[in-house]
Amino acid sequence: MSQYFRKLSKQQRQFLFFGLPFLTTMVGSTVMLGQLTQTRYDLNDKKVQAVSKEEELKLDSNRKRLNLQEEYFKLAANEGKDWDYVRVPRPAGIEEPIFKRP
Repeated sequence: MSQYFRKLSKQQRQFLFFGLPFLTTMVGSTVMLGQLTQTRYDLNDKKVQAVSKEEELKLDSNRKRLNLQEEYFKLAANEGKDWDYVRVPRPAGIEEPIFKRP
């Protein structure tokens, strides 16, 4: 084996000891990253699933019916009762802007 390495030129030895491991690492890492990426997308696909008809019916039976008139009257009854207008003080050093009309 050592006779084989002695017969190789310096340029061929550099490729054998530096280039070949580098290329092997690049190709191997590409394959591994491809598998990792595919695993990531497979896991995301498991999280997002279509709802079956049975599950859809269960969801509909537990739902509270929405009546727009009732909601409107609830909002109209509470309008303006539970808040006060409070002006926020300006930071020190900033004057009140006075807008002049032309």
